[in-house]
This record gives sequence, structure tokens and C-alpha cells, in this order.
Amino acid sequence: MADIRTQQFLYHLTDINNLRSIFAEGLKPRSLLHDFSDVADPDIISLRRTRKLEQYVPFHFFARNPFDGRVSINNRDKVFVLITVHRNHAQVNNWRIIPRHLLSGSHITLLNYDEGMAEIDWNTMNRRAYDDDECKCVCMAECLSPDIVSVNDFHSIYVPDSKTEKIVLALKQEYKLNVFINNNSHMFLGT
Repeated sequence: MADIRTQQFLYHLTDINNLRSIFAEGLKPRSLLHDFSDVADPDIISLRRTRKLEQYVPFHFFARNPFDGRVSINNRDKVFVLITVHRNHAQVNNWRIIPRHLLSGSHITLLNYDEGMAEIDWNTMNRRAYDDDECKCVCMAECLSPDIVSVNDFHSIYVPDSKTEKIVLALKQEYKLNVFINNNSHMFLGT
């Protein structure tokens, strides 16, 4: 498997039912959202709120991470898409990084992009051993946008199948967007 540290993209998993509002208004922080398909764990959301992280848009460093897996298992009736953004966009705009999951038990510090990238334990992340709690926590490191992420800043949107691709392409045309839609089932768990 490729070294996660050297990859180009960041990933945000969302329910396809959220795409219309995302295409209209951008990918917003939770604190600005109303009437959306929420798939996150309420206990983790509460913890994020106490740390004021609901003011950021979270991205992960690779697809098929433990968050994606848990959300997919808990929401088998939903169709998900993956929004990608170039890491260099995050670096230029000094997005913040949490180098491990909030529930890891260690003190979590919100770091600037370069500090955060240096702090992540990439060797552990590359193992992707989700049955190992330490590895699982590292695999859920996040890169956080402090601003609404414009659709113009998206690199691509991954979809799991041709049915979903047709829906997303129709929305893309409706909103006159120039974002690449990539049909790739391997980017999703359980497909």
C-alpha cells in the first residue's frame, strides 16, 4: 500500500443527500449546518462541541478509515460519497490538524498544518490495523478547515457505483460545477 504521508488528497465522507446543499453553499462546519443528514456519533459530536471543533470542516488523510467504516456500518441504508481536496490547498490556507482521534485519551492539541503533519505517526497510520486501539486512533487524525470549503476547491467526488454517479452528475450539471466525479467502489467500505 502507498505511504499515506506522501498522498495528495484529504477526504470527507458525506451522505449523498447532503450534496445539494454542499453544491449550493459549500462544505460547511457543523456549527453552520441545519437540516442535514447527520451520520456522526452523538457522543463524539458532544466532545467536539466542548473543544469548539464544530467550527471546522473535518477531513481524513485516507479513505476507508475507521470513521468511514463505523459510519457505513451504522448507516447501511444511506449512500455515501467522498469529497476530496488537495493537501496543498490545506497547507496554503493553514488548515489545522489533530494528529490522533479525540477519544485517544491523550491531550489533543489543535496544530497548524506543518506542525500537525510533522506530529502524525505516519508509520503507525500506514499499518491500518484497526483492531489495535493505538493505530485506530492515529488513523483517525484529522485535517480541519476553519472556513466553508467552496466546491471550487474540491478536487473530485468519489461515488461507489454508476447509479450514484448519475445522481451526482445531474446535480453537478444543475449547479454548473466543474468538479471531477470518479466512480470507484474501492474507495468505500462494504462495496
